[in-house]
Amino acid sequence: MSSLYFLQMPIKDRVIPLSLVTIGSNNQPYLNRPVGLPYHQIFLATEGKGIFRLFGVGEFELLPGEVIIIPAGTSHEYFPLSRKAWELGFVGFDGKLADTMLAQLNFQEIKKMAIYPFSVIWKNIEQLWFIAKENEDDAQWHASKYLYSLLLELKKLSEVDYGAENDSYSPNGHVQKVAEFIRTHYNKPLRVASLSNMAGYSNHHFTRLFRETYGMTPHQYLEKIRFEKSKFLLEEERSLLISEVANRVGMEENYFIRLFKKKYGITPGAYRATYEKDGR
Repeated sequence: MSSLYFLQMPIKDRVIPLSLVTIGSNNQPYLNRPVGLPYHQIFLATEGKGIFRLFGVGEFELLPGEVIIIPAGTSHEYFPLSRKAWELGFVGFDGKLADTMLAQLNFQEIKKMAIYPFSVIWKNIEQLWFIAKENEDDAQWHASKYLYSLLLELKKLSEVDYGAENDSYSPNGHVQKVAEFIRTHYNKPLRVASLSNMAGYSNHHFTRLFRETYGMTPHQYLEKIRFEKSKFLLEEERSLLISEVANRVGMEENYFIRLFKKKYGITPGAYRATYEKDGR
């Protein structure tokens, strides 16, 4: 299953409680959805690893066998973390009872789920994919049954997994807002003192709260975001000079090269050359 299908909702079928909007799978590149999408999404990782970053909520590393549900209208971005392909299956759905069902199953509280056995879930996905591919007159009626089954199976088989880097539902909204500010302004000269003032805490107290929420200091978090962005630029914007990449992520060139090599064991230029040699 690798194609992408969109399933239209005929007027006569709009009484259906759950309706399929889109389904497919692919080798996932970087995508940014600043205002989210108008329908709910289920993502299933089958290979590789990547990050889902939900603005104002947190970030989640998704590995094979793990699932995340993104409610409609949720601002987010996602991107691969490894050189290996990050294969994602996805289902988009809505309907008159979609919001109600997500709330009853406690899926509006965003979290990633480790699913076992994964084959049970994938069987439902394949059935939905086949229905969308054939797109017969009663496709939405059949899709509704499998969507209902899929959501129930996800609830039954899921095991909530909060990783060390997950910042979902921190008890401190001020820290979350500062983290969102870092994710948006990572290319600016951000200092802990100014971030602490933004949150309304002393440097020491803010750093402690930030570490409790994100598993790292604000400075480490800023560097993490910068290096994620720099790897994307090195891979996708190949005409950019290394100095331009460094500038794009708010770092001085020599400092960027030195830290990049320390972090990844290879210079930015060598990283790009290796990436191109692999034919990516």
